[in-house]
Amino acid sequence: MRGMLRYSLWVLAGAWSLQLATRLPPGALLPCAAAVAVLLLCSRRLRWAGCWLLGACVVWLAAGRVLDDRLPRAFEGDALAVVGRVVDFPDARANPLRLVLAVDDPHLPARIRLSWYDAPVVPGIGETWRLDVKLARPRGFANPLYFDYEHWLFRQRIGATGYVLQGPANARVSDAPVDALSALRARLAARLLDRLGNDSAMAVLLAVTVGATHEITREEWDRYAVTGTSHLMAISGMNIAMAAGGAFLLAWALAAPFCRRASARDVAACVAAGTAVAYSVVSGFAIPVQRAMLMALLVLGAALLRRQVRAGRLLAIACLAVVALDPLSVHAPGFKLSFAAVAILIWSARRRRLPAAPWRAGPARRMARAVCELAALQLELLLGLLPLTALSFGRVSWLAPLVNLLVVPLFELVSVPAALLGLLLDGPLAVFGDALLVLAWQSVRVMLCIVDAAAALPHAHADIALLPPALLPVAWLPALWAVLPPGFPGRRLAWVAAAALVLYRPPAPPPGCVDIAVLDVGQGLSVVARTSRHTLVYDTGPSFRSGGDTGALVVVPYLRAHGVTRIDRLVISHADSDHAGGVRSVVRELAVGALYAGEPLPVDAPQRPCRAGQRWTWSGVRFLMLHPAGGDWRGNDGSCVLEIAAGARRVLFTGDIEFMAERRLLEAGVLRAVELVLVPHHGSRTSSGAAFVARLRPGEAVVSTGYRNRWGMPKEDVVQRWERAGARVRNTATAGEIEYLVCPAGGAVLTHRHRVDARRYWHE
Repeated sequence: MRGMLRYSLWVLAGAWSLQLATRLPPGALLPCAAAVAVLLLCSRRLRWAGCWLLGACVVWLAAGRVLDDRLPRAFEGDALAVVGRVVDFPDARANPLRLVLAVDDPHLPARIRLSWYDAPVVPGIGETWRLDVKLARPRGFANPLYFDYEHWLFRQRIGATGYVLQGPANARVSDAPVDALSALRARLAARLLDRLGNDSAMAVLLAVTVGATHEITREEWDRYAVTGTSHLMAISGMNIAMAAGGAFLLAWALAAPFCRRASARDVAACVAAGTAVAYSVVSGFAIPVQRAMLMALLVLGAALLRRQVRAGRLLAIACLAVVALDPLSVHAPGFKLSFAAVAILIWSARRRRLPAAPWRAGPARRMARAVCELAALQLELLLGLLPLTALSFGRVSWLAPLVNLLVVPLFELVSVPAALLGLLLDGPLAVFGDALLVLAWQSVRVMLCIVDAAAALPHAHADIALLPPALLPVAWLPALWAVLPPGFPGRRLAWVAAAALVLYRPPAPPPGCVDIAVLDVGQGLSVVARTSRHTLVYDTGPSFRSGGDTGALVVVPYLRAHGVTRIDRLVISHADSDHAGGVRSVVRELAVGALYAGEPLPVDAPQRPCRAGQRWTWSGVRFLMLHPAGGDWRGNDGSCVLEIAAGARRVLFTGDIEFMAERRLLEAGVLRAVELVLVPHHGSRTSSGAAFVARLRPGEAVVSTGYRNRWGMPKEDVVQRWERAGARVRNTATAGEIEYLVCPAGGAVLTHRHRVDARRYWHE
């Protein structure tokens, strides 16, 4: 068993090692690497190296195919007619509707993800549609500790994103049949919707029966993450085990009277295996489902062959099988968390010993012992998985053990079995099936009441700040509590490491210096300025028609990753949605000392107008508002213009001011040479006049724009104007988040470009 585990770990190490590569090695080297891996596998001493190289080669091959399948650059922005099959349930909770198409066109990627604004109908899963679209290569925001959208698209093998063009040509291909599996999943989902209505409990039942999570809102996902119950929304090993185990017992009971020559247990094992496969296929075959199904089949296969297989070997074989079937799954957090959780359970079971003659204890004592064992197990899972959750999601839920102790028994013993059996009982038995569905729905509502109450408690979770490389080993020390036996020296170090993770805060800039981070928010603007003791946020980026905004998606996660829980001053340059779109989320999620705005904002918070002459000093850094100065300044020219000075080194935030406001600033004589400037109005030709640029003479100029934005910003002649003035122009569309440290002695020093410094091979 140890050999199998060791080799599987080396395969995983090789597969994971490619995640550190900034570029994928040339494909021509892959056959040579595979041949070397085979030779190393033939050597007993170097077999570990062969396993490592084999794991790397498997992921290398799969990753190369996905990257080669991306949209050709020549097709970006062109109007195209595509015909494709809807491969999963479309997300129709908001406008736009989102769907994934499998396209059978050799010139286009095999899978594309589309947004459809004002869609007249909701396409069904498995249907074939003809759509007029505009496509782009996979692209997402690039910020520290931010959800890597490009990585998610890569794991999903999506080679292009885009949107549907409105027109009469968009229609379902009526003569294209819907495959039987998609039709079955759609029928089961429709039955749940018809019987139970559309609410949070029904969305959970959809997720655990047919693997459809499209009805779970982002706010609900946040509550599940805060309480450590997100794993319940995925079809886990427990779900597969309950389904297969129930089918095994039922088949054994029914087959026993009729099996004279054959073994009733063998018949039951075959039925249980078929149930596990059927449930996995209907649910969408996600990574945890693959692992659980493979382990169930191995256990049932061993029972049929009258063989005993140790749990560790089962886990190792399942791991290797998943890597072979879907190599890119090793990139997913669900892969790591799923296998790590099962490994902790297996390790914990080996360490524990049942008490002698447990039947002699009374019911109360047995119940108390069971509760204590479950509580200890939940605690081990919390600390054992803490490194992965902290590094993957940037937070840890302290309430997870207690909440799971309360809801998991109800969910696994009542909700899931009742839902699955309710869907199975159809036709003449639909009355009984509907009753079971209602029971499952009511039990999930009870569970959600507990989850909501826990999520509302103060300090239900702790945010983990962005860790430097030197502290990454410390992040793994909490797992000692799950790995080491009780009483082992150093085991309590796990609690010290967990406290260190929660309490750690990244170092602030030195006194007299200011850290300037221009966030990547697409076609908009958001900047964070931090001194040694204070934080200022200038603009919050855009909002979207879908209801989301970069305040919640980018600004708040960035601040929490840097240990910021309070914004001392929030400045919104003006009311345009690309600058003020995220203000509601920022005010809701974080404490704000004072809110200043160039125009009145539709937000329920005290506001003060920006006025020229407003000034304050934080930790030796001076802040001065230069504009607007009286008068009726509105729109772009009403933007707050803020100067930040560290000694004689100055930074200028300009918002969207245009020629008129630039002229006012020049006439007022308040402009001086700066080290760093945010180029006005995203590099539009209505701004950055020659006199304005010549007066500032910056060394660094940053433009905040969206990749391939429809306005073509920044304009090339505007960029050249800044470059002729001596500035090095950088664009968040190509550099991602851009960070500077401005000090009196060193000026504006570039410290980070996220799309460059944190690049991985799947990034554009």
